[in-house]
Amino acid sequence: MVRYLPFACRRKYCFVVLAALLLGLVDTLPAYSQSNNEVRSGRIGVEYGKSRVGRRGSQYKSRRNYIMENNSKMGFWAIGVIGGGSMNWQTREAGYAYDMSYSGGWGGYAGISGTYMFFDWMSLRADILYTQKNYTMQRMQPELKQQNIHTDYTNHYLQVPVMADWTFGDLVKCHLLTGAYAGVWLGGETKRITVLNPELRKSAYEFTPEDNRIDGGLVGGVGISWDPWQFLRLGAEAMIYYSMSNTVKRQPILYDRRYNNTVVFGLSARYVF
Repeated sequence: MVRYLPFACRRKYCFVVLAALLLGLVDTLPAYSQSNNEVRSGRIGVEYGKSRVGRRGSQYKSRRNYIMENNSKMGFWAIGVIGGGSMNWQTREAGYAYDMSYSGGWGGYAGISGTYMFFDWMSLRADILYTQKNYTMQRMQPELKQQNIHTDYTNHYLQVPVMADWTFGDLVKCHLLTGAYAGVWLGGETKRITVLNPELRKSAYEFTPEDNRIDGGLVGGVGISWDPWQFLRLGAEAMIYYSMSNTVKRQPILYDRRYNNTVVFGLSARYVF
């Protein structure tokens, strides 16, 4: 039938058919916009979540999230701050000091945290933290039981944990953290009540040649996180630092082993890019 139409009509008819085919092809193939760092789907494409809506109801999402969902080999950074409270107790072999007992002490910690996400289920994390490792020593002699003879130790540490972050979940993510840490004992203070001085006396801790200021051991814990926006990650976690470094250097006669064990509870906020 097209053959009997005038030449002008046949040409117009061909243009209409060609335009319809091109519009259908463009509407069914997804297009990737690199200039705006976005991924755009067609009318029958995949919906990519919360985002702005464009022509013909197309859904948009950041290129970062699209790659994380479709190509797990791509990695991204998350850098932020972390802080909270700490509970430390010191384990010590009694030796001859049967009149002494040790109890835990509360403190705090704060620092910066960096995470590189290799996959959406595994990341490598490193922190730089200031941590207090406090404890109390009490005298238990029977003749002194009516007096509160004790010394409170406040210890300041700089430590760097490096951990593998195993991540599970979608909307609310669960984290399992395993790794090791190294640190240094920066200083401290003491609050002391003795038999000769029943009033509380405060003083800076004075290091001796027997003090081992290098710290290190294992670290592990659990946490949860939530992304209210694509670039922000909020989290909470509980970690335990198991020291394998004696705070006292090896002595020629009596080897007095003392180890710190620290549990921290913290909140974090990270920028994801």
